[in-house]
Amino acid sequence: MRLAAALLLTAAALVAQAPPGYYATVDTSTPALLRSTLHQVIDDHQRFPYTSGSTDTWNVLNQADQHPTSSSQILDVYRNASFSKITGGSRGYNREHSWPKSFGFPIESGIGSYPFTDCHTLRLCDGGYNTARSNRIFDNGNSGWTSYPTDFNNGIGGGSSSTHPGFNNWATGSGPYGAWEVWSDRKGDIARSLLYMDVRYEGGTHNGTGVPEPDLILTDNVGLIQANSSSNQSVAYMGKLSVLLLWHAQDQVDAKEINRNNVVFGYQGNRNPFVDHPEWVDCIFNGACGVVTNDRDAEVWINEFHYDNGAVDVGEFVELAGHAGERLDGWMLLAYDGATGDVYDRMPLFGTFPDQQNGLGTLHFPFPGLQDGVDGLALVTSTGAVMQFLSYEGTFTASEGAAAGLTSVLAGSESPTTPTGRSLQLTGLGGSYGAFSWTGPTFSSPGLVNAGQTLQ
Repeated sequence: MRLAAALLLTAAALVAQAPPGYYATVDTSTPALLRSTLHQVIDDHQRFPYTSGSTDTWNVLNQADQHPTSSSQILDVYRNASFSKITGGSRGYNREHSWPKSFGFPIESGIGSYPFTDCHTLRLCDGGYNTARSNRIFDNGNSGWTSYPTDFNNGIGGGSSSTHPGFNNWATGSGPYGAWEVWSDRKGDIARSLLYMDVRYEGGTHNGTGVPEPDLILTDNVGLIQANSSSNQSVAYMGKLSVLLLWHAQDQVDAKEINRNNVVFGYQGNRNPFVDHPEWVDCIFNGACGVVTNDRDAEVWINEFHYDNGAVDVGEFVELAGHAGERLDGWMLLAYDGATGDVYDRMPLFGTFPDQQNGLGTLHFPFPGLQDGVDGLALVTSTGAVMQFLSYEGTFTASEGAAAGLTSVLAGSESPTTPTGRSLQLTGLGGSYGAFSWTGPTFSSPGLVNAGQTLQ
């Protein structure tokens, strides 16, 4: 039975909902081609006014930043406070330009005005924290900076306001415009907003309106970052790029960010691609587009998985194996639909391999919603390289995502008659993927060394 992956509020089952074919023209083979073809996909969005008597950015943001458990409230970006929704003014919260408007587009109307109202970068924010952040660039701080603590809300935040980093924002006035460190749960959100701006705005004109647009560039050279409050600029800079890339890796895409991307897309008609495809960040900004396909010397590998129990699947999971002490932060599993070659689900990975046997060990991840039929799994490193692209019940070629253009390697098959508690798994002796062979379905052992397997 083929089951649709549900949007769950857990890291194990987050589904970005780009429509079929949205990224079909994207070429991931080189950084330059990925940037240029991706720009063409997300360019020329529908602009809404900042404030008006009809649909404007208030409408979009009140829905995009809605509190996950209360439709009458919003959850702000820096303080993590909840506020009753308003449709204008500044009663508690207002609108924050995560890319400061003084760095390139201070004027809402006319030439260069599109980024001013782009809701992928606008965020609802506690008014006092918005003022405190001002046009500070983004950087990592220390306990000598001023702390701006968070509220405990939606199951996260709060804690000591004097512990760095804790669940706090941090600010300093030193440097050209000062610096602001975002609290841990929103570091990646802010980073991906600015990475989007760098790719979305590359100069030229809006194809629909003919309005000139700026070239917005992220940089580590703070000397290039110049404030201007009187006119929109053709080229403008913001930073720090290296810090934003680090935050992107540290704070993975979550359900709030996916929902926000879907809401803004519903209005503007364009998406933040780095929410849908976080693996593209390293290719564009670090040049890490290299692919390692089904490497038989892989030292982290898919060691066991289960996907099919018939009418109702139970206990779907994927287990990885690797050297003790190896961290999986920033790695990801992509679940592929064999009929279309598209990614239908993704699982951000985390944790450190234990020493279970001879300096190696396993980690397992529940993965509810794994499809039955000819489908596959790609194991993707933190730099976007494909370590493995395996499939079950048949082979196919991926059409999007990190494995685009690659043909899967068959691991085996389960069936509607597979009993509960069974899985496909590797057996043999060795310390890399190529030393083992697939077998099963047989008795599963998630999180343990497989029966008939010796790690060394």
